[in-house]
Amino acid sequence: MERLRIYVDTSVLGGCYDAEFVTWSEALVRDFRAKRLIPVLSDVTAAEVAAAPPAVRALHDELLKLGGAVLPMTEEVLSLMQAYESRQILPKR
Repeated sequence: MERLRIYVDTSVLGGCYDAEFVTWSEALVRDFRAKRLIPVLSDVTAAEVAAAPPAVRALHDELLKLGGAVLPMTEEVLSLMQAYESRQILPKR
């Protein structure tokens, strides 16, 4: 069976160090470490993590070393983001 690819944003990484989300975030990371799931990260996540606490940056690096895929920022991504913003699905940031 093919392993599922799961997109990981900064909130998942930070959730490992937040009492409210630690249970869920750590369970997901355990699945990545056990190779049950494949982490998928992005250029955006990497940029956000650059200013994060050291533990969050280390977790991001670990997921990359576990074979995490990196999604690049493309024109298609920017176009989708603009569509979401114009419909107020996502805030501008």
